[in-house]
Amino acid sequence: MLNISDTDISFQFDNLKIKVIKINYGVFLHPFPKHRHGNHFYEAHLVCGGKGRLIADGQEYPLSAGTLYMTGPLVTHEQLTDSLDPMDEYCIQFKVSENSRGKSGRSAELIKNTNFWLGADTQNMIGLFEMLTEEDEKRELGYAKSVINLTSQLLISLARNYAGSEKATDYAKITPDDKRMIIVDDAFLYSYAAITLDELCRRLNLSRRPTQRFLKKNYGKTFIELRTEARMNKAEELMAGGATPAEAAAAVGYESARSILKILDERRSSK
Repeated sequence: MLNISDTDISFQFDNLKIKVIKINYGVFLHPFPKHRHGNHFYEAHLVCGGKGRLIADGQEYPLSAGTLYMTGPLVTHEQLTDSLDPMDEYCIQFKVSENSRGKSGRSAELIKNTNFWLGADTQNMIGLFEMLTEEDEKRELGYAKSVINLTSQLLISLARNYAGSEKATDYAKITPDDKRMIIVDDAFLYSYAAITLDELCRRLNLSRRPTQRFLKKNYGKTFIELRTEARMNKAEELMAGGATPAEAAAAVGYESARSILKILDERRSSK
C-alpha cells in the first residue's frame, strides 16, 4: 500500500520549488470532515473505485472511478463516501513556492494558479501512482531520485489535465549547430556510399569552407576522413557477414576491392 511520508521529496519544477508532504493510497469507509489547507498547499486526488461526493466551497460534485480533483490553498472541502460502495483513491499533497532559479513555464503556471479543478483524468495518472507504489515497496538503489522523477511527471500530468489539448510552446529549441550535427550524422550513417561534399553542403545550407570548419570543430576530421571511416565501418560489417571484398566495395561506393582492402590493412596496422 502506497504511503510515502518519510522521504524528503523536494525538487525544482520550472520556477517553482516543490516540497511533497505525502503520497498515499486510502480506502474511505467514513466521510472525511470539512477542512481547508493553508497557503501554498495543494492536494490532488485520483479516485480509483467506489462512489462518493465532494463538497468544495459549498458546491457538490459526484465522485467515481477516474475522477481527478485538486484542492488548492484555502479551498474548504469535505469528502463523503458511499457506504455501500466505498471509495478508494490515490492522493498527493505538496507545497509550492516560487524560486528565482528556473524559467517560468506554462505547466508551472497552471499548477500554481489552479486552486480548484475537477474532471476525468485523461493522462493515465494511475499508472504513475502504481509505479510509485512499486518504488515505495522495493526502495531499491536510486529510490529517491526515481520518486522525484515520477512525482514531477505527475505534476506534468496534472497540468495536462487542466490544459486539455493545449500544445506546448515554452520549450527550448535546438540550436542550428545541433540541427547540423544531426544532418551530418545521418549523412554518414545512411548516405556514406554516395555522399559528396557538395551534397553535404547543400543539406547543411553552408558553402564548402564553413562546412569543412564545422566538421573539423565538431568531429575533429575532414569530410574525406569521415566518409572513408563510415564506408570502411560498413565494409567490415558486410565482410564479417559473408560478403566478398568486391561486394563490400560496390556496396559502400568503391569501384574495386583493392581500394578497401588497402585502407582496411592500414587501419589494422595503425591500431
